[in-house]
Amino acid sequence: MTGADPTTNRLRQYDAVLSAAAMLIDNGQSTEMTATAVQRLDRGLGIDAVVEPTWSTLTLTAAGSRDILRMVRVNPTAVNMRRVGTLMAVIDRAEDGPLAVDEVEAAVRQAAELPVYGNAIFAAACVTGACALSVIFGATNPLVVLLVAVGAALGGVLRRWLGARGIGPLVQAFGAALVAGAVGGVAGHLGLGAAAGLVALCPAMVLVPGPHILNGTLDVLNLRIPLGLARLGFSGLLLAAIAGGLLLGLAAAGQTVAINAPTGSAPWYLDLIAAGVAAASYAAYWTVPWRMVVWPIGVGMAAHALHWWAANHGMGLAGSAFVACLLVGIVLSPVATRLRIPFAAIGFASVVALVPGVFAFRALSGFVQFSRAPSTELLTTILSDANQVVLTVAAMTLGLCIPKFVYLSVIGRSRK
Repeated sequence: MTGADPTTNRLRQYDAVLSAAAMLIDNGQSTEMTATAVQRLDRGLGIDAVVEPTWSTLTLTAAGSRDILRMVRVNPTAVNMRRVGTLMAVIDRAEDGPLAVDEVEAAVRQAAELPVYGNAIFAAACVTGACALSVIFGATNPLVVLLVAVGAALGGVLRRWLGARGIGPLVQAFGAALVAGAVGGVAGHLGLGAAAGLVALCPAMVLVPGPHILNGTLDVLNLRIPLGLARLGFSGLLLAAIAGGLLLGLAAAGQTVAINAPTGSAPWYLDLIAAGVAAASYAAYWTVPWRMVVWPIGVGMAAHALHWWAANHGMGLAGSAFVACLLVGIVLSPVATRLRIPFAAIGFASVVALVPGVFAFRALSGFVQFSRAPSTELLTTILSDANQVVLTVAAMTLGLCIPKFVYLSVIGRSRK
């Protein structure tokens, strides 16, 4: 960089900052932590770049200027925590002194080359995650758990097959949910009763876009309204694709999600073990480095112990979920920053088993049944399920995001 003119050097530094920010956004880092990373790079490189994110682009300007100097397209639909952690480790060195632009460029290239976990690990994680959820929701028949494993494995393989051919996440989610619904439909013909609903539901719940919901909520709390709504809108599209695929797969086999599908829970000791397995499985989906998996496992099990206690002391589904997620948010907010990994991914992995997926998909199926055979009793059941979903998801989201929001606010003030 010595022989180049100052303008060329400055533009190269801007390009490095923008590339780093795009890598973080594209792989699941929150908007606020990406902004913090840009500030650190500014200090390390001795520049004044400001990066403004939207759903599809990042624009870079100089501080105090409205002229856009650089722009790059982004696609924040994936989560790869190894890439984020590797890049943040280099960015954080800017707090200790000057940082060469060559180091930043090399870190971006190194992060880009880090792959997701292999297809076998991903499919195995789909199986263990879905089976753990089935145990948490009260599955006791080994055949039910086996069929859950089959549906989850086929869905995981299909997602990776479609992804390798450039097919986007909406079609991947729809296809995996379609497979889960079809396997659940077959289970309905095997005389498994209401438990057959878990065969369809648990592999579909593996598809829930938790990190995007949490990142969107954090953006809204930080008054980045357009970006937050875009993230939440993408999450809504994914949920619609999952629900549509699930219901279509069930319908193809002549079944629906049973309106009286089981919503019970396992004994406390099985619940804790299954919660840890589910947390580890979700960590594998998002390529958490293995040395860090202990955090979502340990915190997730502690959260479920608290959830169990709260539920048995009359706090209800939403109240129990709130206090459990509040614990996770309080513990993991500083941990995620310290480990340089996205809070949304590690936080959601810890509480995934609290998601009221059974109620959500059961309510959707109820609406389909209501269009064919309306009744007051069915409508009451549908509204009750929908109410549980809205209250519980809102409680979980706030429980996770409020501690993170407060933590970032305190850290931000302390560094001014």
